[in-house]
Amino acid sequence: MHRASGITLIELLTALAVIAVLAGLAVPALDGLLLNARRAAAMEGLFRAAWLARTEALRLGRPVLLCGSALGDGCDGDPRSWTAGWLVVPADPPEEVLRRGGGIARAGARLLSNRSAFRFEAAERRSTNGTLVWCDRRGAAAARAIVISPTGRPRHAHGSGSLECSPP
Repeated sequence: MHRASGITLIELLTALAVIAVLAGLAVPALDGLLLNARRAAAMEGLFRAAWLARTEALRLGRPVLLCGSALGDGCDGDPRSWTAGWLVVPADPPEEVLRRGGGIARAGARLLSNRSAFRFEAAERRSTNGTLVWCDRRGAAAARAIVISPTGRPRHAHGSGSLECSPP
């Protein structure tokens, strides 16, 4: 009697069940990794924008703003508009956009700030200090902040600082 080689239907279904269980366990971990990657990209973009605003203020010899902008054509003057996007523009006319950021497209995450705009001054003058915070559904434990000092120097920080970072 010659026996055919291959796998049986029961073996195939068992293997598929094991794969389905492993995939179900991996999805939450991948979701966390995706949120971390989005957070890192958004915060790095804002960090670089703050450095650009600081260096452009020194280079141009005039104040430069980093501000929230929902439409991308000018500063909104609202601390809640950072989620929709941001701009780096000279504070004085002509307001040529030096850099534009797209904000956060993902529902369930937002950018909070205690300022509607950060003003970076030329030379040794005092700039606007404050904090920008990324918040998502994981709450304050996963929050990351960019703290801008009175000299205009940005730095990364864990947590939300003095801003309330509750899940949206």
